[in-house]
Amino acid sequence: MSVSTALLEVCVPSGIFCYRNIKKVENGEPQRGTVAFAQGAKIVQALANYNETTAKTAGNAMSIFNEYAKKYKPVDYAGKAVKWATKNVNPLICASSVIKTATADDKVGTGITEAGALAGMFAGEGLMKLHLDKFINAENVTKAAGLADKAKWLKPLAKFMNKAGNNSKIAAVIKGIVFVCGSMGSYSLGQQLADHYSDKVKASLGIEPEPQPKINQKV
Repeated sequence: MSVSTALLEVCVPSGIFCYRNIKKVENGEPQRGTVAFAQGAKIVQALANYNETTAKTAGNAMSIFNEYAKKYKPVDYAGKAVKWATKNVNPLICASSVIKTATADDKVGTGITEAGALAGMFAGEGLMKLHLDKFINAENVTKAAGLADKAKWLKPLAKFMNKAGNNSKIAAVIKGIVFVCGSMGSYSLGQQLADHYSDKVKASLGIEPEPQPKINQKV
């Protein structure tokens, strides 16, 4: 059974975000573990529901889970936590930034850069959600296939793109990748802008800049 467009729309961006957050955990940001977990849970949930067979199996498993959870509250709480996490990735990202700020040596400076990064990310993602569908869609993929068909060496690609159902799937994959890149770019831009003004903000609050480590020089 072929993979649906709806499944790709969830799994492509969530898979990339999950991988990136796992890498952040490996690079010393353990607070990002909950974000990686939430993104992974979204993928599992989407896979469980993308066709009738697996949806039915998932439904039966969930029924058994619910019966078991009635007797054992910790299991019930865990199940609700997973369900909440899949629908609240952004609050978990915000929470991870709060934890990062709270554990940083320069709490004010870190707080400023994290706030700027999140503001940039949410602004960028908001704009993409409003406009991406206008540019990346099945119709435009079909138009691109028409252009590719004019070049002899691109005819196999054009044929694949024109195959029934493939245009919407290709659009979903491209849109997912563009969304991830835009989100990361917006986060990085917001972080850089906030970092640039961090010292000025701290100075206006009367906070002394962090002392720079001395470099031993040989005379």
